Amino acid sequence: MKSEKKEKIFLTQSYFKYPLPVELVEELSKELPAINQYPSGGEYTELRKNLAVYAGVKKENVFPTNGSDEVIEIVSRAYPGEALIPIPTFSQYEASADRSGLPKILVNCLVHREYKINYSEEQLERASLVWLCNPNNPTGTKIPREKIIDILQRAKGMVVVDECNYEYLGETVVDLIDKYANLIISRSFSKNFGLAGLRLGFALSHPQNIEQLANFGQYFRVNRMAEKAAEKVLKYLDYYQGIWGKIKRVRDKLVREINKLGFYAYDSEANFVLVEFKDEEEGKAVWKYLRERDIYTLVGGENEFSGLEDRFIRFTIGEDWEMDRVVKVLTEYQFYK
Repeated sequence: MKSEKKEKIFLTQSYFKYPLPVELVEELSKELPAINQYPSGGEYTELRKNLAVYAGVKKENVFPTNGSDEVIEIVSRAYPGEALIPIPTFSQYEASADRSGLPKILVNCLVHREYKINYSEEQLERASLVWLCNPNNPTGTKIPREKIIDILQRAKGMVVVDECNYEYLGETVVDLIDKYANLIISRSFSKNFGLAGLRLGFALSHPQNIEQLANFGQYFRVNRMAEKAAEKVLKYLDYYQGIWGKIKRVRDKLVREINKLGFYAYDSEANFVLVEFKDEEEGKAVWKYLRERDIYTLVGGENEFSGLEDRFIRFTIGEDWEMDRVVKVLTEYQFYK
């Protein structure tokens, strides 16, 4: 039975753990003989058109990058000043600010097991960059649309909404990019389309912001294989949508099962689940117990996160048998501790 498999289970990085469509892999393999050629570079006209169709915008609203991490890096250099960061969240907002020498304000938004953006008026007045991750990494919490609009209206600087897990949330503020000139959206094909190894991300914004970002980007930002993959992958959207639906079902089942065990799993709108334990000692003990049984996860202190303590563990959602084994091992831990 699948649930009895004993191979190592890696639930660390939140990448797409399912196989790509066989036909897509075959199509991409035909591009390999041309890897001695440069990608389009510069304007990336066709790539931008393809991404624009998927996002429901115009080509002029799209800025392709080497993964969404490059969106974060370029934005931090294009709009220098104080960075406003909600913690706990994805570490690269803080790391990029550090690399660019930007002052930063880390605002604790997780209080009594509720993740809620609570920027002050003064902070929004001062910040040149305001970061929002929707749904948040690592809590998986959705930021309400009305809250994002409120921040867009009050912020003096650029507001960056990281929608890397848009495909699981199914909600976006991309329709607001023409209304709010201070809005930049970050998206990725890495996590949800299985292209993490090719590194393909993109920013969506008002054309004047796209031009500003281009001033800070390399000419050949996106490699040739990633460029070609974007042309082909959307033909298989039905396949991906089926997998996204399965991941959501497995995720929601995991949350229910973990909560039955007496731990606290946060409701998630992403492809991962955050679990809170009673203290750092228990968090580290559970992490070690899982690792000793070949289940690899991320404890709060890992460099994936800013402002997360070791009483938390994040589980990437894998196949159903993998998550069944997680529940089985956690049940054993509860029994033997």
